[in-house]
Amino acid sequence: MQRCGTLAGVKTLPCGHVAHAATNRLCRHLLPATIDYHALLTGRGLEADYCCADCLRAAERGEAVPLVPVCEGCYARYADDEDGQFSGWHGEPGIAERPEPVGGRLLVTPLPDELGTVLDIAGVPSLGRASLGGQQRAGGSQADWLVLTADARLVLFDPASGTCEEIATDVLTPEADERPWVRRVFRHRLHVSDDGRFAAVVNDRGHHGRVVDLGTGRVTMTLHGGDYHPEEVPFSLAFTVHAGRTVVVHRTDWNRLDVSDPATGERLTPPGREGGYQDYFHGALYPSPTGRWLADDGWVWAPCGLVTAWEMTAWLGAGPPESADRGNPEEPGDGLSVQDLCQRWYGWNQPMCWIADDLFAVGGIGDDEERLLAGVRIFDLAAGTEVRAFAGPRGPLFGVGRRLYAAAPAGLEIWDPFTGHRTGRVPGFVPTALHRAAQEFAAVDGRRLLRLSIAAQP
Repeated sequence: MQRCGTLAGVKTLPCGHVAHAATNRLCRHLLPATIDYHALLTGRGLEADYCCADCLRAAERGEAVPLVPVCEGCYARYADDEDGQFSGWHGEPGIAERPEPVGGRLLVTPLPDELGTVLDIAGVPSLGRASLGGQQRAGGSQADWLVLTADARLVLFDPASGTCEEIATDVLTPEADERPWVRRVFRHRLHVSDDGRFAAVVNDRGHHGRVVDLGTGRVTMTLHGGDYHPEEVPFSLAFTVHAGRTVVVHRTDWNRLDVSDPATGERLTPPGREGGYQDYFHGALYPSPTGRWLADDGWVWAPCGLVTAWEMTAWLGAGPPESADRGNPEEPGDGLSVQDLCQRWYGWNQPMCWIADDLFAVGGIGDDEERLLAGVRIFDLAAGTEVRAFAGPRGPLFGVGRRLYAAAPAGLEIWDPFTGHRTGRVPGFVPTALHRAAQEFAAVDGRRLLRLSIAAQP
């Protein structure tokens, strides 16, 4: 005889449903009420039990929390944010470890005194191009680094030989702090195109920037990113490749992006009203490795951070600017290829990077700046879905091959983004830049350049 309330292992649960139990539990006070709730991490990845505020305080006092099994549907109402208000993570997530050889070694190179104070660095590929004055370069290392100095110079530094070559002068655009009551983190930032032909020096959380032809040292473009709340975001700029040529994407107003030829400054964006009606503040830009996608870490009023991405060909067309296929000028705003990846209340300027041409990693798990758990969410733009999330990575993110690198405060960490395992660490080395051509990370430490070579995972 079958006992009442059971059927092939299915039984009546405290939530009142005859069903299979969820893996994790709820406190009794969440049944059947819809109230604010907290996540008690179990130490198994991102798995968590959920409880009310009173039970959380009891747990913090070391008291037992009345957690009960519930059906998968009742648990999912909280896990999917359908009931109540998520109020934060507590405890520690589980982090999977799969140690692998890191490879490479940390190299320390003294910086020449002639560089003075270094503001930023960026890797450039081996430069087989004309130098200043039209003279051909004697060579150039595969691991050359372009240095932005405090006295407004761009200098090419070869760590192998210790030599410097001045490329350009007067590349900084000073600007006054027009809103001193806003505690902005102002900095001059250096961007370099993948082909090593162009650089841009911009004022993050400011208005201005310049594009420089590294072959001639000439400023080819003077940039202005708009006057409305620039202090909230880095200066929106990225070099990428479209239709076989290097282009520069840059903010021309708080809610407008344009694309230009960095050699001439010619505007390539198709005519239209993109940005004329968007209530979206463009932020840091992340072009995918082949230039197919462009991701944008911007925000909208409430305020709320909103990470979006769209296809460059949908925006600019598949051919060169003079072709008949000019694309959709309004694509970044409401085009068919636009994907809203995630949003976080009061939170933007989070670490992000591409892992492959369709896989994008966004730092921080959660939907509120004050309740973000250290970790990453991985989005597959080709499929239009979030494919996984795992706890652990923190700090600036870099994607190389099939590995995710996080410049954590305690040192570089290496993660497998396809499984969520941490595979290696380099304690004490916190890189700020990646030289993709040389497969090398770097950081400036006082008067020293620290470098670590890596091998991309196939």
